[in-house]
Amino acid sequence: MKYHNFDNFTALTEALSQQWLDVIQTTPDGSSFALAGGSTPAPVYQRLDQLLSNIDAHNPIKLVATDERWVPDQDTQSNEGLFRRCLSGSAAGKRWQLVSLKNASSTPEVATEAISVRLNEQLPQAFSAVLLGMGADGHIASLFPGAPTQHDDLACLAAVHPQTRQSRMSLSLPRLLNTKRIWLVITGAEKRQVLEQAIENNLPVASLLREAGCTIDVFWCP
Repeated sequence: MKYHNFDNFTALTEALSQQWLDVIQTTPDGSSFALAGGSTPAPVYQRLDQLLSNIDAHNPIKLVATDERWVPDQDTQSNEGLFRRCLSGSAAGKRWQLVSLKNASSTPEVATEAISVRLNEQLPQAFSAVLLGMGADGHIASLFPGAPTQHDDLACLAAVHPQTRQSRMSLSLPRLLNTKRIWLVITGAEKRQVLEQAIENNLPVASLLREAGCTIDVFWCP
């Protein structure tokens, strides 16, 4: 791991969005990203959208959520809905091509094989970067403590939040690890301590730390 420490989330947002922009600009044949949802990274996405509006580049960009709740995009809990709101303000931002983790199936369990086929067809190469958050329980994407991190050799798997019992679709750990860069965004002393003790506590993020084939850049602020 390599820590990037910031005094506040505004400074973190600026640094990460600039690094992200550099990846997009230096990948002329197109880039692809798996992005965490939730409220924490939203300012990063909004800032990148602003930066994209100020450059004259037309590199294609593909995007997939690291995980998604089985709700319509219009639902405030939808990560894909969040991306559509945060990354569509500029003309440049409309270059994003979202690869959805959802279909019309009634449950993620029913949809898993079809979504995996979609991922393999539309995102066959390693991601340019994966941006992850981490829960206080050490979960990443929707890979929770005590639950599977992959299903057979599929690129995704159905998951259930252990407290809310909400149904979700998540990228599998092997698919998350198939990337050139990993950006892990955490805030607060508690999560930093969880991350630093993850290996000994055998939390889901520990598998990411052990198996990553690239440096994990941790973006942290109090």
